[in-house]
Amino acid sequence: MTVYVVGHKNPDTDSVTSAIAYAALKKAQGVDAVPAVQGDLNPETEMVLNKFGVDAPALLDGAAGKQIVLVDHSDLAQAPDDLGDAELVGIIDHHKIGDVTTNNPIFFCAMPVGCTGTVLKFLYDVNNVAIPKDIAGLMLAAILSDTVMFKSPTTTDEDKKACDELAPIAGVSDMSALAMEMFKAKSAVD
Repeated sequence: MTVYVVGHKNPDTDSVTSAIAYAALKKAQGVDAVPAVQGDLNPETEMVLNKFGVDAPALLDGAAGKQIVLVDHSDLAQAPDDLGDAELVGIIDHHKIGDVTTNNPIFFCAMPVGCTGTVLKFLYDVNNVAIPKDIAGLMLAAILSDTVMFKSPTTTDEDKKACDELAPIAGVSDMSALAMEMFKAKSAVD
């Protein structure tokens, strides 16, 4: 059965790239996993996907009858509206534990770091799965976005370490330049 990996409503760069990165990890482990989104991409996320040559995930057309992994959230208000008619099989997050409940045990990984991308870096490492160049770029961009280039009070040493390790894999020699490019895209007003 296909597992759909989806971030929160009103997707930001972390929720979209986390869906892509976790689906890629599961595929590397032999699971049929597909990233999905619950809404339109913002300009920053579109810029990041274009920069690293990754297609945008498809819009989730409902969770009912599907196996679902939530990334970057665990709140019902941010989950697919019909999550109760799906089988929740996992949650990967860096926020507080929300109000999602399950009848069966699931894989749940939440860490007190600045970004779900940092949690995913840990999961790739602990599972001994090499991070592809494009996925490393997405994870790096998400961490830089969520931590506001390490200026957010939620930034941890783990976030900085993850970026230091992801940047060379992604072929990024100047994290500040990438962050500035992202912030310009985020602040673009049409």
